[in-house]
Amino acid sequence: MSRGTYGAPRVHAVLKREGAGCGRRRVARLMRQAALARHRGRTHRTTTPDLNAAMRSDLVLRDFRPDLSAVDTR
Repeated sequence: MSRGTYGAPRVHAVLKREGAGCGRRRVARLMRQAALARHRGRTHRTTTPDLNAAMRSDLVLRDFRPDLSAVDTR
């Protein structure tokens, strides 16, 4: 979905098709200087943590601490 906007590759392709001899990087640089190009960042977050939510209990009873009786034994 282009929303009617054109990036440097597409503009370069049109210029090349019309016979203008210039590189894609030059087109990109000129578009940046003319403020025709802008970078869109991420527009939405997929997960928003609820800071007020209660912690759930650990039903599996996971314990990731090392077994002290098995440390450094051979």
